[in-house]
Amino acid sequence: MLALWPVFTSLHGPTSVNEEGTLFGGSALFWGSMMEGPSLLLIALGLAGSYERLTGQASRAARVGFVLVIVALVVPALINIAIRAVIPPLLAPVLGAGLVLMAVGNRASSLPTFSRAVLVAMGMLQFFAFLWALLVRPDVLDRIDGYRIYGVGASVLFGLGWILLGASLMTRRREQKRASPPQRQSEPAPL
Repeated sequence: MLALWPVFTSLHGPTSVNEEGTLFGGSALFWGSMMEGPSLLLIALGLAGSYERLTGQASRAARVGFVLVIVALVVPALINIAIRAVIPPLLAPVLGAGLVLMAVGNRASSLPTFSRAVLVAMGMLQFFAFLWALLVRPDVLDRIDGYRIYGVGASVLFGLGWILLGASLMTRRREQKRASPPQRQSEPAPL
């Protein structure tokens, strides 16, 4: 997501008007779909692998949030890939709500405070991106290069949030492994 956003935005341009740039035969819409589709699927896959860490000792709210996040990541990703274009952020409020629920539902669990803060920040970014796209008139967006402002929040900062969350979870896992006593191997049975 982070690596392809500069490609997408340079080909598309800073406004809502697509400047029709191409790179290696792919249009801005193609590169946008590659920026979001595979990235969102990889994030969903990573979350699925972290299900126990994110919901194991958490409340029902965290589990509901987890499901909302997975749905809100996978559905747009598959559509982006299928049509080879970027769809509007219609599920951003669902994704934002899911991220906030995961954070709130993990208050009493072993999920680090930093991880919960990152989840809330990413949820707020999704709400902001949705409201930005919904409430700011297109002519105003174009005058202030609002398309790029939206992209920085919805793609760049959001992508950095996933990196921070992953790093936080990996760090926590390493700390837990170091803190747990090593497992003794059992003696082989005599012949």
